[in-house]
Amino acid sequence: MARILVTGASGFIGAHIVRALAAEGAQVRASGRNAAALAAFAGDPRIDVVRAELCRDDLAPLLHGCDAVIHCAALSAPWASAELFRQANVVATERLLAAAQRAQLRRFVHFSSPSIYFRFADQYQVREDFTPPARWIGGYPQTKWEAEEKVRAAAAAGLPALVLRPRAVFGHGDNAIVPRLLAVARRGWFPLVHGGRAMIDVCCVENAVAAALAALRADHLGDGRAYNISNGTPIAVRDLLTGLFDVLQLRVRLLPVPRRLALALATVGEQIALRRRGQPEPRLSRYGIGVLGYSQTLDISRARRELGYAPVLSTEAGLAALART
Repeated sequence: MARILVTGASGFIGAHIVRALAAEGAQVRASGRNAAALAAFAGDPRIDVVRAELCRDDLAPLLHGCDAVIHCAALSAPWASAELFRQANVVATERLLAAAQRAQLRRFVHFSSPSIYFRFADQYQVREDFTPPARWIGGYPQTKWEAEEKVRAAAAAGLPALVLRPRAVFGHGDNAIVPRLLAVARRGWFPLVHGGRAMIDVCCVENAVAAALAALRADHLGDGRAYNISNGTPIAVRDLLTGLFDVLQLRVRLLPVPRRLALALATVGEQIALRRRGQPEPRLSRYGIGVLGYSQTLDISRARRELGYAPVLSTEAGLAALART
């Protein structure tokens, strides 16, 4: 039986996809850089574990015997150097696409991000059609878009490929979104930008997995088109934070902060971080303030219509599951 390669298998979403595929009886090759995380798959005869550096290793052996790829590997962070983002998100994707073309794979599913839509403005029911901005907020959305363009170029050259844009994925094993929120809340209060009135979409990791499996099976598609993925039910930031803190039994004061003031504080924080040794990530960033202070909801009708995607878990159920992990 041909294998499915999952890159980023030592990360959050990738690990969930590996387990879901194995549970369905598929043969999986789990690739990543974190040996300790990959060790969790040891002993499962359906999972073949391979450590790989996508930016520099020979990728032919990694793809040998595989007929499809789900590419989750990326540097997913609001704060890093431009070169780190470029290597992890663009160079790695370009090299993997080239190897997939040579191996004549039947399917390439690429995980991108709705962060490309970011604006300091309210946006509702955003569709997949997109024109890049003249100036990006940061290296992450810029390089995720550039990677998408590589995918579309490969699709035009004959590689059946699709792009998924899941919004704010959270769940068991999340090492980005919830930990960052909790780091801010640890002091006992949380700045509620714009009074928490912004409406946003989020995505339980189980729904991101469901979208990946649907894309893997959509053999009639493969022209590099993108799909928004979310839980399908926008939620106010205040309600999301209240629900999160409640299920984790945390007492956190929500303090309303005007958008303009929050952005000013974040700008100062970024400038201080840039002057510190190692340029550590600031606790507040302009991107983070924008995400929580401005509405952004997604139109997921294309994924529903063309992939047959349907969310399997609600936001409320996803938050409740966090309390059990």
